[in-house]
Amino acid sequence: MVKRALLVGCNYPGTDAQLRGCINDVMSIHSMLTRYKGFDASNIKIMIDTDNRYERPTGRNIKRALTELITSGQPGDILVFHFSGHGTQIPAEGPDPEEDGKDEAICPTDLNIIVDDDLRAIVEKLPSGVELTVITDCCHSGGMLDHDKLEIQIGGATQVQGGGNMMDLMTSILGGRELQQKPREIPLDLLAQMLSQRTGQRVAPGNIRMSMANIFGADASQVCLQFMSALTAAGGLSALGGAGGAGGTRNNQAGLMALIGCCMKMMQSQGQAQQQQQGGYAATGYGGQPASGGGYAQPGATYQQPSAQGGGPAPAPFAFPSGFSQPPKPNASLPQEKGILITGCEAHQTSADACPSGDPSKAFGALTNAITTIVSRNPDISYFQLVSEVRRFLSTGGFSQQPCLECSRKNAEKPFICSSGSQTAHV
Repeated sequence: MVKRALLVGCNYPGTDAQLRGCINDVMSIHSMLTRYKGFDASNIKIMIDTDNRYERPTGRNIKRALTELITSGQPGDILVFHFSGHGTQIPAEGPDPEEDGKDEAICPTDLNIIVDDDLRAIVEKLPSGVELTVITDCCHSGGMLDHDKLEIQIGGATQVQGGGNMMDLMTSILGGRELQQKPREIPLDLLAQMLSQRTGQRVAPGNIRMSMANIFGADASQVCLQFMSALTAAGGLSALGGAGGAGGTRNNQAGLMALIGCCMKMMQSQGQAQQQQQGGYAATGYGGQPASGGGYAQPGATYQQPSAQGGGPAPAPFAFPSGFSQPPKPNASLPQEKGILITGCEAHQTSADACPSGDPSKAFGALTNAITTIVSRNPDISYFQLVSEVRRFLSTGGFSQQPCLECSRKNAEKPFICSSGSQTAHV
């Protein structure tokens, strides 16, 4: 049995979306895994955006590393993926829309978003007999794997194993100081604005999928690439302009979007027979420091330089990279036994980046801090008990977010990640 983990923290330094606590979260989870769960540090991969000694957590790098983590698993292995950073939502398109009409996504440091469909496509590869725990400390994180959400009811303040109650724990963490909070969310309009600033292209909420595909090429989210494939099949950008531009009508737009949806459904059924081989996500070893892509992902070959007059050019005509193969859409839902998800909040909620007043160096994610605090007092707590206690902990501290546990009932009763006494083979 081998225990491996991928820990990702994005503070987005120097941007309008800067956070304070995400790197601290990564280090807290690292300490929890090595101290209480028997993980060897050489089997824990860290990706952060504030230290060049670590691989940069871009969309491409995260997807590659997560794919390697999951596909390398052998029966009996225990895997953990923890993401701390911003979340977002984009309008759902195509033949299988979400119930709320939105796709949830995590935001890597280069803003090459990883949509819930992307995560499910990777987690689908989890070998039988391998345990995977996913922790998403970001906004809109509910439903990322589309597992069943277990109902969790919380009461008043309760005693915690190890002594004390929830209020005592929260008071000891804050040290009597006022707690400042910032939502870990990049709204769609801010996402478009930041992409415009970085690329010089005009990115708007209404063309976010087209812009993502154009900027990041084959490394973009598969939902963006599938949309562009369907748009191309439906007549390309000229058809879109004719439907919604000069002289276009809302009925024409609706008709075109229906046609795009049909094209996406056809490509989806054809793509299910293919092996998913997107973007050359080569394996990278754990414990070492693979070469980082560095900086923000470079735009594709059709990218245009910003105009000298400001405002940037319109998005360049989209062209798929040479040899590109459209990835298949994942199954509508994962088997319940594939992965256990703990979320920072429900899909419609925000998660907090919390900072004791006057000391940004001690900032933390509300979810991550609650998990590590509770596990330190009860290392063998079950998933269900943990999320129940986390909800009490956050409610006591004045946080409105409601973390969720999404998995099978059988998995919910297992010890969180593993029992503290389980042994590890070091490789």
